[in-house]
Amino acid sequence: MTDWRIDLPGKRSPVPLYYQLAEAIEHQIAQGALQPGDRLPSERDIAQQAGISRMTARQALTYLAERGAIDIRHGVGTFVAYPKLTSDPLHLLGFTEQMMAIGGRVSSTVLGQDVVPAPPPVAAALRMEAGAMVVRIQRLRSLNDTPMLLETSYFPQHLFIGLESIDLSHRSLYATLDLDYGVRLTHAQQSVEAIGANAAESALFGIGKGTPMLLLEGVAWTADNDPGEYFKAVYRGDRFKFALRATEPAASETSALPINLVMT
Repeated sequence: MTDWRIDLPGKRSPVPLYYQLAEAIEHQIAQGALQPGDRLPSERDIAQQAGISRMTARQALTYLAERGAIDIRHGVGTFVAYPKLTSDPLHLLGFTEQMMAIGGRVSSTVLGQDVVPAPPPVAAALRMEAGAMVVRIQRLRSLNDTPMLLETSYFPQHLFIGLESIDLSHRSLYATLDLDYGVRLTHAQQSVEAIGANAAESALFGIGKGTPMLLLEGVAWTADNDPGEYFKAVYRGDRFKFALRATEPAASETSALPINLVMT
């Protein structure tokens, strides 16, 4: 990017230089001068062009990477990050359906698909006896060939005979439950937690250990309020945000204003 330029307010400003640089780069991203996927100049070139030290330039780039504005790929370069994808956990759509709705190309790598005794928390959540058999499916979900989500699901085996043998690498799991088994999961009770990537997740996603992640965990139910799935889904925190909507309660309840809540 030989025409790339960055101008800072100046060293006399009370605002730290690294923050000035970070804000200037974010402004260029917001204005469209830098597009998602664009490669930034090297740390040394940025420092020289802005008249600052390499340590200050590095501090600014680290700050932007932590905010998810850029991707630092060691040994490759620094790139403008793509905007975070918004997942709506209030509407029970599978990853495939959500990403196809925005025009993405979805693929899955099946890491495990077998029948196992239900671990105690899973058995309790699915209202099954301890040790009852469940179908366990673990998949690494990718959008446009970039790993985005590690998904582990447990299903009562007696409801989904043979599910462990169906090829789900190019097929929506929820569509399979609906079309092949006549079971539609309509609502879920779930929780969201901020976690750091462990060693296994770091290797699967190609990210640093401890990278912020979002853990979505819960139970999906049928229209008859029968538990059909226990799930744990680990999302990349730098690529996803969850959008939640709170509405005004009924007149008989404590009054509150409508709120749009985005968890990042």
